[in-house]
Amino acid sequence: MSDNLAADLVVGCIADIDIDLLIERGIAGVIVDMDNTLAPWRSTEVPPSHIDWVHNAKSRGLKVCILSNAGSDGRVRPAAEMLGISFITKACKPLAVGFKRAARMMNLPIEKIAIAGDQVFTDIWGGNRLGMFTILTTPLSKREAVITLVLQRPLERLLGRRQK
Repeated sequence: MSDNLAADLVVGCIADIDIDLLIERGIAGVIVDMDNTLAPWRSTEVPPSHIDWVHNAKSRGLKVCILSNAGSDGRVRPAAEMLGISFITKACKPLAVGFKRAARMMNLPIEKIAIAGDQVFTDIWGGNRLGMFTILTTPLSKREAVITLVLQRPLERLLGRRQK
């Protein structure tokens, strides 16, 4: 299980992901988590550097899709529409169903998709279990869901921010 918890790449934020590297690795689509990855937790305000990265990725031919465990699309939809990308809420990460749905939306095979997210036990574990290229980002905000603060982050600290 520990290999499934290590990211292929660790970066500070979405804007630090090298698009050339993704293309060289044969990646054609990127799934991005919403809360604390694309935007601060419970916010629709996507930082300008992240907006630029998404537009650049799209202009280079990458498909981009938001995959969020958010219970509704109230915050996710405005960000996705502003960026001109697809989105999925109620993803149930790390279960495979949301990741597979995103792959179908992008019309791409799993092995051509990268997942970028701030949580090891949802984004990275879920992506690794399916064979995706996984990218761990630093959370954008210290504000998070209670379960993340009291359970997931302490476990992540025990593991350390690991890279394959």
